[in-house]
Amino acid sequence: MDTVYDVGDYHRALDLALEVAGYDDLRAEQVRRRTAGDVRQLGIGLSCYVEITNGLPDGEFGAVEVRPDGKVIVRTGTSPHGQGHVTAWSMLVAEQLGVAIEDIEVIHGDTDVVPRGAGTMGSRSLQVGGAAVNQAAVDVVEKAKDLAADLFEADRDDIVLDKANGRFHVVGTPALSRSWAELAEAAAKDGTALFAEVDLASPGPTYPSVPHLGRRSRHRDRQGECAATHRGGRRRTDYQPAPRRRPGARGIAQGVAQALLEEVVYDLDGNPLTSTLADYSFISAAELPSYETRFTETRPR
Repeated sequence: MDTVYDVGDYHRALDLALEVAGYDDLRAEQVRRRTAGDVRQLGIGLSCYVEITNGLPDGEFGAVEVRPDGKVIVRTGTSPHGQGHVTAWSMLVAEQLGVAIEDIEVIHGDTDVVPRGAGTMGSRSLQVGGAAVNQAAVDVVEKAKDLAADLFEADRDDIVLDKANGRFHVVGTPALSRSWAELAEAAAKDGTALFAEVDLASPGPTYPSVPHLGRRSRHRDRQGECAATHRGGRRRTDYQPAPRRRPGARGIAQGVAQALLEEVVYDLDGNPLTSTLADYSFISAAELPSYETRFTETRPR
């Protein structure tokens, strides 16, 4: 089976990592210390990887409903466990509908009201789950425009959604407008609802890549630096909660911990010697080296 990478300017990402780290200066300093026989030698490590994300062929479910009280219900087939999906999905819907985030409720993991979904795994959630919710929000806006056109007795193409205020009006006459609540109430009187659901097919996996460069001096208690360049598609940090806007930090910490600290040790009889967190080393802020990250974006051709 052939695998085709989507897009990726891998040379640019690597060049940026070398630039951020000051690679040429590091190599010059490394040569100087070796020539001088310095007791503190300089080690330089460089690694690159390409990761497959959203590797499953399954699509994902998303639904958006505007209630007569103006509140918005979002249903998603993904199930977050700390990634901040609720905030991110709410921001996606808020952007499309022009409603306040606090008026949006995201429901996940409840099979009584979420009929289907492939779930959360393999870095797929935003790519297909978030995209499904976003498309459902777009579809709800289109349905609302149809309803507004009937209420205003106007051409459907002349209906405008003022996202700043969350109100619909005929182009050129913003003084006469209808809110989401008013439109949802009108739909309810007709026995319908401002509702849309989407089963978004996955177009295929994506392949983010990251080069890392680390430096460390020997014979020092703690001296280390790391530079990393993350390559992906369009980067929207505004869709991530503030504590989670630095995904590179988690990856760097995990990689350093696995390389330097984390090890399961057994005695000669096969009994584990690192059976508790008192014996098993894991990284903390005290051991994490300083680091810098940069991001590059590549768009589909």
